[in-house]
Amino acid sequence: MSHQGERGLVRELGLAEALAIGLGTMIGAGIFVLSGMAAERAGPAAVLSYVVAGVICLPIAMIISELATGMPKAGGSYYFISRALGPLLGSIVGPGNWLGLTFATGFYLIGFGQYVSYFLPVPQWAVVVAAGFLFTYLNYRGAKVSGQIQNLIVVVLVGILLLFVGRGMFAVDPGLQRPFFPYGWRAAVAAVGLIIVSFTGFEKVSTIAEEIKRPGRNLPLAIVGSVIIATFLYASILFVATGILSYKAIGRLEVPLVEAANTFMGRTGIVAMSLAALLATASSANAAIMASSRINFAMGRDEILPGWFNQLHPRYLTPYRSILVTGGLALLLALSGRAEELAEISSALFMVSYALLSLSVIVMRQGSPPDYRPAFRTPLYPWLPLVGGGLCLAVITTMAQASQLAGLGLVALSAGWYLFWGRRRTEVMGELALLLERERPLERLVAAAEHAIEGERHEILVPVANPATAKSLITLAAALAKGREGTQVVALKLVPVPQTTPLSVAQEYVESREDEHRDVLRRAAKRGAVAGVRVKMLLRAAYGIASGILAVAEARSQTRLILLGWRGPMTLARVRTSVDKAVVQEAPCDVAVLRDRGLREIRRILVPVGGGPHARLGLRLAHDLAVGEDAEVVVLRVIPGVGEVDLGAEQQALEHLIRGELGEGDGRVKARLIRASSIVAGILAETRRQEYDLLVIGASEEWFLKNWLFGAIPDVVADRAPCSVLLVRKHEPSGVSWLRRMLKRLTGLRTR
Repeated sequence: MSHQGERGLVRELGLAEALAIGLGTMIGAGIFVLSGMAAERAGPAAVLSYVVAGVICLPIAMIISELATGMPKAGGSYYFISRALGPLLGSIVGPGNWLGLTFATGFYLIGFGQYVSYFLPVPQWAVVVAAGFLFTYLNYRGAKVSGQIQNLIVVVLVGILLLFVGRGMFAVDPGLQRPFFPYGWRAAVAAVGLIIVSFTGFEKVSTIAEEIKRPGRNLPLAIVGSVIIATFLYASILFVATGILSYKAIGRLEVPLVEAANTFMGRTGIVAMSLAALLATASSANAAIMASSRINFAMGRDEILPGWFNQLHPRYLTPYRSILVTGGLALLLALSGRAEELAEISSALFMVSYALLSLSVIVMRQGSPPDYRPAFRTPLYPWLPLVGGGLCLAVITTMAQASQLAGLGLVALSAGWYLFWGRRRTEVMGELALLLERERPLERLVAAAEHAIEGERHEILVPVANPATAKSLITLAAALAKGREGTQVVALKLVPVPQTTPLSVAQEYVESREDEHRDVLRRAAKRGAVAGVRVKMLLRAAYGIASGILAVAEARSQTRLILLGWRGPMTLARVRTSVDKAVVQEAPCDVAVLRDRGLREIRRILVPVGGGPHARLGLRLAHDLAVGEDAEVVVLRVIPGVGEVDLGAEQQALEHLIRGELGEGDGRVKARLIRASSIVAGILAETRRQEYDLLVIGASEEWFLKNWLFGAIPDVVADRAPCSVLLVRKHEPSGVSWLRRMLKRLTGLRTR
């Protein structure tokens, strides 16, 4: 890669320029050329077509805002999708998005030439050629030059359109808008596929994210703001136009909005709307060339395209080669004169891109890579991305078959290019691949990750406050520490202080009152000494108990397990407001909650196991306790129901699980298989059949959907079991747990 390519782009553009690029691309040929076509297809209901298109684009705008603030780099959708879903899909979307913008640029140049040749005796092709060269040159010279022109164009354009709407509202004839659905509501929906290209300008803002100052603030404002403003203007303009001109005639007019303005504003309206049309089509073409060339630049930087595209101009610091290629191809497309087909093909390519963007934000959220810290987050996650992506794919079905086939053909060509060229060269790896790699195969990779983490983490953190629960907790922690060499027990005493008190001052005050606050810590240390384990004492001031525990655990990267205590029944009201619930849900490490029923010694332990990481953690903790206390562990699998089951196969599977977690030949561990009407009934029956000192049970795989601490089965068992119960939850990165659940649901895969 060249030195110039490594320098990247210069951040020159502020909010005004970014908003101008979005609006300049959106408020252009899409309204001045496509409005007549839309009214011809749907009648006055074309107003709703634009509203529906805006509503579809709004969630995508929010998704792009999150991705752009989390990854403010040049390349727009290509960059986001390649980093989230991998280079293959990025390579499909990159060329597809670039071609979509280039097709749109050709469409915009046709609109510009159409309006100029309508008023001047100049051939339309000559205007198209001149405009193509002009806008390519402006972008070749630099983003700041074209950004300044873009600002001026958009200010004048919006002012004229607001004047058209304001004056036109008083001239609307309601009779011309009846019937509102002359061709049925399906026609209005079908028109969305044609005109939605008018809204694609908001995405163009993200393609120049690397050039925008203060991207955390300016990107969301520009992207979402562009959609909202454009939707209002489009709907208002179509409402006025169809209320002044008959929808039967509007589609046959070469310049329908100019004719509408002439009806109620006379010559002034003709001049104003003609100027607006020229500015709009010009700004659309200018902004599209700017944005599409950035996609080529980003793909060249990732070696999906040859590095030739990745060169910056030595003087202007612009991706001049990408700009020249984009401008030249757009000019050739514009000379075809097929505006409607270019618009629909462009729309189809963008809808594929938007659907993949919706998937990308889900993958990035679940994967949580360290460098993904968006300043804006999509609301109503994950439903809004899922619905938004589905609607974008639905729009493609409203288009003409030729446009659908052309869009699919271009997508296939993009995939072929990646397989032929980019696959052997690019080093880009998407977050989705990293998630899948962490999960494939599940047993081997998850176990390796867990062992690596546990090798670095050697502390058991025990929050102590109530002497009644502290004794049992320290006893249990000491047994765990003795069962695993190198483990340290840390007793934590938190002292709540008001939010108005600085923590540094509160910490000094707490430490100065040594006798009052350290008494419970001394008792914990003494109890640990009796058990043969040294207990480290930690005294901290905190604004809240739960937040304090979490803060200490996050600050102490060596913390492997947080051990909490619970006394009394697990009622919904108690669980909902408990410290334990907050820690269980948010802890950065494994968590165990002891439901104490007078635990004094540990000689016999019951561990029910099913599937998932929490059960495996419970088995390992039980084994540590058995080693530390020379106890016996019974690993129980309950087979619910009355149907036929191969008990021999189930027994072998249970023994295989034990060997996989604990190794071969541990005489302390016994496997037991029973049948019962339900899992809860089977576990409780076993606890009553034998005298167990402790029952260790993992969280339900669906625990996060419940209002209880760990899920229905563990919580019911903890409430009804006659012995003490240790409920455990294995910490997993959100992406791993999410993908594990998805794989299980989609494939029926049983994880260990």
